[in-house]
Amino acid sequence: MVRLESNMAEKKVTLTIDGMHCEHCAAAIKDGLKKAKGVINTEVLFSMGKAKVTYDPDQTKSQDLADIVKALGYTVKGIKE
Repeated sequence: MVRLESNMAEKKVTLTIDGMHCEHCAAAIKDGLKKAKGVINTEVLFSMGKAKVTYDPDQTKSQDLADIVKALGYTVKGIKE
């Protein structure tokens, strides 16, 4: 088995989000975040009001991710690196 090494630095951020009312809201946020340049993985937890995002900090910043969520109509109450 060949394992590919990644030179990419990864960062993780948790966004605390207000305004998610259902799983459809969570799916919309996940879809929006997945489209952002540099996003590697996204998990949106409706029941906890959180989005966990793994991303390449050379391509995007945590505030950019928060701005995407805000543009979708939700409120970002916190950003935890």
